Amino acid sequence: MEDIDKITKEEDEILKKRISSHPLYGLLLQSHLSCLKVCSGDFDLPEIMNTADDLDLTKLSLDPDSSLEATSSDLDQFMEAYCSTLRELKEAMEKPLIEAHRFVDAVYTQLNDIVLSSPPP
Repeated sequence: MEDIDKITKEEDEILKKRISSHPLYGLLLQSHLSCLKVCSGDFDLPEIMNTADDLDLTKLSLDPDSSLEATSSDLDQFMEAYCSTLRELKEAMEKPLIEAHRFVDAVYTQLNDIVLSSPPP
């Protein structure tokens, strides 16, 4: 049983290394952080911006010592699909926020017009 756990952990580590050395890994992280920014409701939230700045995304592409076999067809398809899904998720989360913002702006404008057009007491 311990041998199976050891093999599974080794396979997990190999898979993690292949994913983190994939050319699209940096884009995947950026897409994930973009989703987190939308979820926070504050696109300029300092904690998230600092995390994005701390990650040197240019270093997350293929390492010089990783082989070309690190990008298999299945992994390529997975990474592309995951990035695309995250991008679609971000857009789906942004849409109601943008609509709500427009609504609040319109209400604010109308209230402002009412206040400015009413005669002073």
